[in-house]
Amino acid sequence: MRVILANDASPHSHAAADYLLAIPFRKPIDVEIVAAVAPPMVLDTGMAGMPVDLGLFISEERDAVQERVDAAADELRTDAHQKLLHSVNTHVPIGPASSELLRVADDTDADLIVLGAVGHSALDRVLLGSISDYVATHSDVSTLVVRPNRRSEIPPGLEKIMIALSGGPEDQRMVDWLRQLNLRPSVEVHLVRILILETLYRQDIRQKASEFWQSFSNDAQQQILDFETQLQSMGLNTETHLVESSHAGEALIEYAENHGCDLIMTGDSDSGLLTRVFMGSTSRYVLRHAQCSVLTVRDKNDRAKAKQEAAEQTQRSGAAH
Repeated sequence: MRVILANDASPHSHAAADYLLAIPFRKPIDVEIVAAVAPPMVLDTGMAGMPVDLGLFISEERDAVQERVDAAADELRTDAHQKLLHSVNTHVPIGPASSELLRVADDTDADLIVLGAVGHSALDRVLLGSISDYVATHSDVSTLVVRPNRRSEIPPGLEKIMIALSGGPEDQRMVDWLRQLNLRPSVEVHLVRILILETLYRQDIRQKASEFWQSFSNDAQQQILDFETQLQSMGLNTETHLVESSHAGEALIEYAENHGCDLIMTGDSDSGLLTRVFMGSTSRYVLRHAQCSVLTVRDKNDRAKAKQEAAEQTQRSGAAH
């Protein structure tokens, strides 16, 4: 697995690196450390109005950033991490961090992007951070947005993982993703499926009484049990929950907080690419409001195929007009 690790010298990026090293991958991973240098939008030309050499400014800034990421790479290359890492490379591109992270991920054929979130306050949870938000919602590969434990003395780890099932093909992707990890038997994996109730004018009462709802609920329960069987065959402890709610995102966040989950896994379907909606509303809500780390699982090959189909459809539509 090839992983893009964002580095901006902030405590959030340090937390992301620590979290990545705590993930028990079955095979050593290749890490690409990326720290972008964004040219300033406005430069002070000084009291005398003398022009600033923008090229020199960028060059000096890039040298400083390169020194920082080289030090981060050397730290990862220590003997303590030899069994975890296959290779470590550095990238210091010039440009906006969000677009450069995605470009390097594409150029290196990465499988996962790891970056830190802003924090835990109510405002932070809404804003998330423009770079984290953009990358997580526009990436063609899986993304892990790390929110460290509020108590910094607690080391990162995976103790309780919640898989947010949707009933789509992305559910199997999330279960398969866990197969790449060598999780301890003590780790709890919570399979949670939200069934949406229409509460307007108490439609939920009539909805729950219908034969269709009972059949739908039974099918959802069977799907959860099927995934539970797969996870148990991997030696993992599981819990299954079918939750009825009028808001899927809120229900998932509430469940994760009540059960102390330290990672939420969500899937991302490819259908939204046709309308350039890069992430489903529920996944976006979870990403922006969760108090724990969030992993959005994607299949980059399916994404590439969907993009190609979308481009061909656009060409056909243009030719028709």
